[in-house]
Amino acid sequence: MWFVASGKRYEFENVPPEIFAAFKAAFAKGRFFNEHIRNHFRYRLVGPAVD
Repeated sequence: MWFVASGKRYEFENVPPEIFAAFKAAFAKGRFFNEHIRNHFRYRLVGPAVD
């Protein structure tokens, strides 16, 4: 996951494929992320965004 505003990249662990697919299809990705991914899965910082 790359957060454009901060430029940070995170790796989320064990996100089921159906959740990932729903996230990709979501119109409001931030809202979907906050409701279904954030605080539900472990994550780690993997570095700054790469252009």
